[in-house]
Amino acid sequence: MTSSASINGSAQFVLKEREDLSQYTGVYVSMNELIGLQANHAKLDLSGQKKSLAIMAGAHRSSFRGRGIDFDEVRMYAPGDDIRHIDWRVTARTGKTHTKLYHEERERPIYLVIDQRQSMFFGTQDAFKSVVAARTAAYLAWAAKDHGDRIGGFLFNDTDVHEVRPKEGKRGIQQLFRLLIQFNQTLSANNPKASGSRSSITTAIEGLHQVVKPGSLVFIISDFQGFDDITLQHLSLVAKHSDMVAAHISDPMEQRLPPTGSYGFTDGIRSIKLDTNNHDLRKRFRTRFIDQHLHVKEQLTKIGVPTIDISTGQSVSTALAEALGMKSRKRKKR
Repeated sequence: MTSSASINGSAQFVLKEREDLSQYTGVYVSMNELIGLQANHAKLDLSGQKKSLAIMAGAHRSSFRGRGIDFDEVRMYAPGDDIRHIDWRVTARTGKTHTKLYHEERERPIYLVIDQRQSMFFGTQDAFKSVVAARTAAYLAWAAKDHGDRIGGFLFNDTDVHEVRPKEGKRGIQQLFRLLIQFNQTLSANNPKASGSRSSITTAIEGLHQVVKPGSLVFIISDFQGFDDITLQHLSLVAKHSDMVAAHISDPMEQRLPPTGSYGFTDGIRSIKLDTNNHDLRKRFRTRFIDQHLHVKEQLTKIGVPTIDISTGQSVSTALAEALGMKSRKRKKR
């Protein structure tokens, strides 16, 4: 349910039917905003060697795979070649020892799975969760471009799932951003469809499993409402052959109720009053979020997927930099 919200920590308002929300910063994203994040993406390190992510992933995966290798050619064996790469079939056929040569993939597909369901159209701090998810995707997309990788994704709301095939550079980014903005700007307090739909998040992950190539890097950006065993099964199939990171988007009011008092809430159709003076209510509310959050994180850890927690009141670039690390800047020789 969309709540009374505090945008930028100041202006209090109640989302009323037919109210124009575009006047509020942090409710919707624009192309200018997403492109503007290119200068501030902090040179995120997507090389897959960040130890903290491996630790978060638990014992199931000690390190990320990084870029894969492709077969190049077979040639005569030379002293110093790795004997593990000897091509025994060619060796047997020719009577001379041959070895296989490989080269590192020049580019790696990076998939951004972005949640834009009605449950994401909520926020009490700097921005709605749907906007924070879009900003997170933008930072990662620009980092992928810097890394020379191809960018694609799956965007989903409560009713639709759309695939964006991986493409290089700005072409891939612009295609992804256009669709992301379209999904984002169709969210409305006056259109409260099934919030946190289970089917759409599962459908998106199922579609991802059908197209993702081994060695890809996948970021799931969501509040993970509706996450269940079926969703986990599809994620585990992807995680077996690709690296995956979950960005869990949340809002402080989902974690604990606001200070004691009487508050108005609406989903665009119905309105209710909530009295937060009840101590037991506050405790149950807090416990419910913790239990759900820990359950999702524990289930993801079991399949080797680390989780990055990002709050609507937090700097997205800082959260990503702390988890992924930043590229070291080499000094230029004069």
